[in-house]
Amino acid sequence: MRAAVYSGSRNLYPHMVVAAKSLIANSSVDKIYFLIEDDKFPEKLPPLIETINVSGQEWFPAGGPNMRSQFTYMALVRACYCKLLPDDLDKVLQLDVDTIVVDNIDELWDIKMGGKWCIACEERNNNYWKPWGMDYFNVGVCMFNLSAIRKTDIEDQIIRWLNTESTKFVEQDAWNKFGAPRKFIKMDARFNECYCNGFTDRPAIVHYAGFKDWVNDPKCYRKEYYRKYRDMKWEEAFACRES
Repeated sequence: MRAAVYSGSRNLYPHMVVAAKSLIANSSVDKIYFLIEDDKFPEKLPPLIETINVSGQEWFPAGGPNMRSQFTYMALVRACYCKLLPDDLDKVLQLDVDTIVVDNIDELWDIKMGGKWCIACEERNNNYWKPWGMDYFNVGVCMFNLSAIRKTDIEDQIIRWLNTESTKFVEQDAWNKFGAPRKFIKMDARFNECYCNGFTDRPAIVHYAGFKDWVNDPKCYRKEYYRKYRDMKWEEAFACRES
């Protein structure tokens, strides 16, 4: 099954809707999971989107070192997909809410992962981990191999680490610390086009990472993509992939 997952607090719900419309229009995704803070989403969603209320999560206590960051537990729980998503789900495409799919991405689900944990883009313009001599990957767009991850205790290791160490980019730092580069497959930059990864002539996923106001800032790169899918109705998104 071709599945994807978004997570966001209430202020990000509108962006999750826009992002999901773009994914539906440009892929044959079968299932989309919304990790949210409520039992009910404030907007009617198509049947292929399932919401999961993670506000009662038990892995990250309120006093943890990363609970007061700009990301809070909505980012932390992205280290817990094997615990949150169905046991029979083999892989899932994680997408940040500030991503817009602009070209067909079905080939991502077809990549053979073997025992690797993740498919993601290496950051070209970030020296964040370079002093440690590590490759560093942006997991704002990332295919997780849940089948391989379930054979390990890596999620439990990451949870323990995030509950003891303060990090800058929360679960992204954790996946890089424990998995990069040996457990990563490098993704073409066109599937995560942003400042950190580099720009391409033929983007498939545009990621507005690094922009404080990526919806309204006149300097924001290719924000017209956001406007297109914001104004698109759900039925129009489904019609796009049927054409």
